[in-house]
Parts: sequence; C-alpha cells; structure tokens
Amino acid sequence: MDMTLKVPKIRCDGCVATVKRTLSALPGVERAAASEQSKEVRITFDPARVSEAQLRASLTSAGYPAA
Repeated sequence: MDMTLKVPKIRCDGCVATVKRTLSALPGVERAAASEQSKEVRITFDPARVSEAQLRASLTSAGYPAA
C-alpha cells in the first residue's frame, strides 16, 4: 500500500534522513521517501504488518508529527 503524509517539520537534509530512517526501521515498511521541498513523506508498506497509526506514532516519537 502507498500513502503520502504531510510532515511540516521537515526543514533540512538531516530531517529527511531522520524521517526515512525512523520509518524504514518499522517492520512492513518497504520504502520511505521524504522531501524537504514538499514537506511530504511517501511510504510504501504492508498494511498486514504495520498500520497507519503506527507510522504516525513513529514519526511523532521522532519529533516529526504528520499533519
């Protein structure tokens, strides 16, 4: 499944790297791509292994809550 989330706190390359690393560490996340310009994260994941709520909670824990 593919999903795009707005993450307003993405402001630099370090933010992009942190968001990607945080999401990629979750079981079931196949791909995570973040953009500083659009302030979006595109995630490809297996919904049988990880939920949208878990993705959002992981981002929030890392300091990058999704809008």
